[in-house]
Amino acid sequence: MRALRQSAMRRVRPLMIPVVLVLSLALLAADSYLDSRGAVRTGKLSLRQEKAGRNYYMYVPPAYTAKRQWPLVVSAPGTFPFDSSPGTRDSWVNQAKKHGIIICCPDFDTATGLLNVKADQKRLARDDEAVQAVLAEVRNRYNINPNGIFITGWSGGGFPAHYLGLKRPEIFRGIIGRTANFSEDLVDDETARKARHRHVFCFFGTSDLAGIPEENRRAQFWYTIRGFLNFNIREVPGGHAKNNDLAAEWLMKIVRTWPVAKIQASKTSGQAPLTVDFRALATDPDGKITGYIWQFGDGDVSVRQSVRHTFTKPKLYNVFLTVIDDAGNKENAQVDIEVK
Repeated sequence: MRALRQSAMRRVRPLMIPVVLVLSLALLAADSYLDSRGAVRTGKLSLRQEKAGRNYYMYVPPAYTAKRQWPLVVSAPGTFPFDSSPGTRDSWVNQAKKHGIIICCPDFDTATGLLNVKADQKRLARDDEAVQAVLAEVRNRYNINPNGIFITGWSGGGFPAHYLGLKRPEIFRGIIGRTANFSEDLVDDETARKARHRHVFCFFGTSDLAGIPEENRRAQFWYTIRGFLNFNIREVPGGHAKNNDLAAEWLMKIVRTWPVAKIQASKTSGQAPLTVDFRALATDPDGKITGYIWQFGDGDVSVRQSVRHTFTKPKLYNVFLTVIDDAGNKENAQVDIEVK
């Protein structure tokens, strides 16, 4: 009887070992952002978002602490084989250390200068879905400043950077095109309208690749006529360079000195006449708020922080708020009010 039990155990053990090994590897993958002490890891990380089936690469400065919120840059690479997501991460290390920025570089299917924007909308949408899954994971792991999340792309990475920044204004505070591609066909006008309160910075080199300066000038026209008040464009010395220093300085200036503006509305829909109470929720990291400008979409304006407004006719009204700080910096916010 004992011999039978021993024989049975010998048959079971080889089956148990792979199961235990698989479970251990799964746990290791799930906790790969933790070090041996159970703290979140810093430095260069190579990770995978399993739900989206997408690899992503991070750099977290060694000075990271969960006691404060950190800016986050999502960076799309240029066209392969001239660039890669791990290479993009590595190129940001010095700026991340200097300014205290967390870097996240997912793999992108659409980070290529050869992208057919009209035909590849489904690929862009898949990249959007994957990046949202990655961001949810990163924000769950690290203490990220919700008002300090930016997306950028170099060269062909400009296509997904502009696309995601416009599609997700509730997440990304700004878009940075670094000698990057751009197309007017990335999003429709309604998507652009919903993002026009966000920051956009495009720059290109004086001796850049053929076509890049022209695409950036077209971007200037496209963003400007769609009402992006915080759009900036610059021609910089040199060629088709990444210029991470310039991008980091620009975004950190916004994080450190620009006001933050949000709109609190008592309701966003209802029957006409519809009365809504609005309040500007605004803070300034290095000074104080000195002015408010409300535009209600029906011709009326107000300069108070809190205001009650009545919409008399059925229509979709775009309420646009501009907040001004003591340095003259202007931040915008918007909300749609549907009057039936």
